[in-house]
Amino acid sequence: MGYMLTHFVFDNLVGQDRNGALAPELARSWQRSADGFHIDITLDPGARWHDGTDLTSADVAFTFDYMARHPHPFVSLANVEAVHPLTDAKLRIDLHEPDAGFVASVLAAMPILPRHIYAGQDTPRRFTAPSAMIGSGPYRLADYDRAKGRYLFAATEAYYRGRQKYDEVMIARLTPEAAIEAAAKGQVDVIADLPNRLVDQAKTRALGVETSASGHPVKLRFDHSGLFAPVQRRQALAFAIDRDALARIAYRGGATAASLGYLQDNSRWYVPGAALEYAHNTDKAAALLLRSGWSRNPQSNLWEASGTPVTLRLVTSTREAAVAQVMKDQLAAFGLDVAIRVLERSALRKMKPGKDYDLILAGGSTLGDPVTIAQRVFGSRWNNEGYTGDGQLRALAEAQARSLDAEHRATLLAEFQHRYSKELPAIMLLNVTRTVAHTPKAAPWFFDEGLTIGIPVATHKYMLLDR
Repeated sequence: MGYMLTHFVFDNLVGQDRNGALAPELARSWQRSADGFHIDITLDPGARWHDGTDLTSADVAFTFDYMARHPHPFVSLANVEAVHPLTDAKLRIDLHEPDAGFVASVLAAMPILPRHIYAGQDTPRRFTAPSAMIGSGPYRLADYDRAKGRYLFAATEAYYRGRQKYDEVMIARLTPEAAIEAAAKGQVDVIADLPNRLVDQAKTRALGVETSASGHPVKLRFDHSGLFAPVQRRQALAFAIDRDALARIAYRGGATAASLGYLQDNSRWYVPGAALEYAHNTDKAAALLLRSGWSRNPQSNLWEASGTPVTLRLVTSTREAAVAQVMKDQLAAFGLDVAIRVLERSALRKMKPGKDYDLILAGGSTLGDPVTIAQRVFGSRWNNEGYTGDGQLRALAEAQARSLDAEHRATLLAEFQHRYSKELPAIMLLNVTRTVAHTPKAAPWFFDEGLTIGIPVATHKYMLLDR
C-alpha cells in the first residue's frame, strides 16, 4: 500500500502501459548498448517538480547516488557502476555487468527525487516536512490523518503525462463490509482488497468485481540448516500437504494450488509442465521420510528421530493462521506434530531459522521481472528463503539475470523452475486470488505481473488520468 501511495506523488523513469508492459514515464526513451553495459536515457522535456522547478538529468544522477547511500527497500543498485549526466535531458548509466531485468527492477521501480529538496537530508526516514512530498507525479499529498489511515491527494497542475480525471483522490481505511455499503451509496469508488467471502455481497450492491491470481503465494519456508536440510523431508511435506484442500477450507475457494516451480502461471516466464507437481500422496511422503532417516512408531503412528517424536515448530502471522491450522491438521493425520506460533507481522520479521522455527508460513511475491529471483531465493532477509544447495540452482538464477537474449533466458528459467521444484527451497502452497470491487466509473488496472516490481494492486495512477 505504501509503495502505491508513493507512486501517485513520485514518478519513476519507466512506467507501464494499459497492459502492464514497460512504457515511458520520466524517461521518454531508453536504449541499452549491444553489450548490455550501458543504458542511455532521454528525459521527457515536459516533466517538472511540483514546485515548478525543472527536472533534469542531475536529479536522476543525484537519486541514484542518494539511494545508494540510503537504500530503497525494493530496489538494488549494486550493479550500477556510474551515472553520467550528458545534458539536462540526457544521461548514461554504466553497469558492472549485463542485467536483463534492470529496466523493470530499477528504472521502473525507483522513484526519482528532487535534488534541490533532498540534498543534505541525511536522515530521509525522519524528513517529514511538507517539502519531502514534492515529486513529479500526477498528485501531491494534500492531507494525511495517521489515526484514521486517511490520505488526501490533490491533482497537480499541467502534469506532463496527461490530465487527471479527478481533482482529489482520497485513500481511506474501512472494513470491507463498511466499504461495500459506502460504495453502494456512491461514497467509495474502489475497494482495493475485497475478501472472497464478500464477493456475492458486493455484486448484490451492483458493484463490479474483478479477480486475478495474486502471484504472491503463501509459501512454506524452511530452516535449511536443521531438520529440513535433507531434501527428502522437504519433498515429503510437499506430498503430505493437500494443497487443494488448503485452498478449499482456509480460503473458501479464494486461492488455487500454486506451482511448485517458484514462478506462477500469471508470469510470462512461467513454463507449463516444467515443475514437478507432487500430487497429494501420503505413501510417497512416508517413503521419503524413511529415506531421510526418520522412523514411524507403530503404536502411536508418530514420526520419530532417534526414538524421539518429531515436533515441527511453525511460525506464521494472523493473516495465514487459518492455513496454518488446516495444514497442522493434515500433518497430524500423517503422524507429524506441528506446534504453531501466531505472531504479529512485525514480530514474525524478527524470527530466526533454527533458533525460533523449523518452518515459517508467510506470503511472498513471485511477480515482477525474474531478475529478483536470486535475492528472493538465496538472500538472508526475513522473507527470503536463505537457500544454499549445491549451487546449480543459484547458477541458473544468476545466468538468466545476465542473459539479454529472451529465448535463451526463457530456456534457463524453464530449467530453473524444474530444479526449484525438485530441490524445494520453499513449498509454494497457494496462489491467493486478488479481488477488487468498484463502481462503473472507476475500472481498476490489473497487471499479470503486478505494479512495477510485482506489487499485486489494481490502482495504477494512470487509471486516474484522461488518456
